[in-house]
Amino acid sequence: MMDFWDQGYFRVAKISTCLFGQWPYQSSKEIIFSRLIILSLVIIHLIPRIRALVLYGDDPDVVLSASCPLIIDVVFVIKTLNNSYNFRRMKNLLNRIYENWRLFSTNELQILHQYSTAGQKLTTVYLVVVLGSAGLFITQPLQLQLVHIIIKTNETMRLFPVPVDYGSINVDKYYWSLTLLTEFTTVLIALGIVSCDALLLMYSYHTFGLFAILGYTIEQLLTDDGNGLSDEMHVKKCIKLHCRIIEFAKELEDLYRWTFFAVVGFNMILISIMAVEVVVNVGSVAKMIQYGSLTVSPFGHLYLECLIGQRLIDDSLGIQSYISNAQWYATSIKAQKMIGMFLMRSQFPCQLTAGKLLVMNFETFNAIVRTSASYFTVLLATQ
Repeated sequence: MMDFWDQGYFRVAKISTCLFGQWPYQSSKEIIFSRLIILSLVIIHLIPRIRALVLYGDDPDVVLSASCPLIIDVVFVIKTLNNSYNFRRMKNLLNRIYENWRLFSTNELQILHQYSTAGQKLTTVYLVVVLGSAGLFITQPLQLQLVHIIIKTNETMRLFPVPVDYGSINVDKYYWSLTLLTEFTTVLIALGIVSCDALLLMYSYHTFGLFAILGYTIEQLLTDDGNGLSDEMHVKKCIKLHCRIIEFAKELEDLYRWTFFAVVGFNMILISIMAVEVVVNVGSVAKMIQYGSLTVSPFGHLYLECLIGQRLIDDSLGIQSYISNAQWYATSIKAQKMIGMFLMRSQFPCQLTAGKLLVMNFETFNAIVRTSASYFTVLLATQ
């Protein structure tokens, strides 16, 4: 089984999750070691930020500037805790994926290849965008220092990307060490969020591939596909596969519903605060680039999860079209009765929800963006 997960489809998800002790097939020692290192770095990373927020909480600029990265850190913690809490269930889903790859014929496996490749490409693009956004944000002080050296500008430079307070530590003496630690940990947190989402994308695109295989199987009804099945047996095969997919999709929704709920709430706040930062700092090109680049992450993160939810709805409802277009009218009476029940069940879509309150789809994405715009107006009025 281990060689199976070394395929290119799963490489990004496997490598990234192994770094954080989130890959279900890691040994216990590797998991404990990775998680202890990440936990230590995150605690060291958060202490100066929280100190600055507490000590200078009466300054609105400090509160807004410190809130954005702090919320991202909280999202990272929530996602990793969710994966850790549901570790065994995550492994069960991976076991099901492994089993599914051994159930299908050559033509059906080709469909899984296509969808797994598409999922791997999207994961890679997502990884590049998030890391690029984080890189532009954390290197802003270094960019200003470089400009200062080249152009001899007199612009006042911030030592760190966000407000921090290191207490009695001599910041001037240990500036480069502290900067390196801050930037490394920030990139690590961004990579941690991507690693959690990489597993979600793997599960989701496998589900999409299963729906595509089901559609292909329905199309083979009454065709000479060489399997020697009667029309009744063929319909039973489709129904069993449909039940298998629904069970997989329900487990996926159950694993991520509360993570989605937290992400929706925090991203709504995050987008509003970042928009305020961009508008307030409209006179500073460096800060606009810094916060503008960071805004890409919550937008992209939220859009990705709503895209997955919308795709799941569309693919599950699309089974109706496959059934309607099949030659069901030429089957036996018993097969037609089963097809009727099959068609009725396919009218209920599989969904991903945020705490069972919101359905993750494009409509929800639009509603969140509109709500964020309302919060943005209120926050901007307080400046």
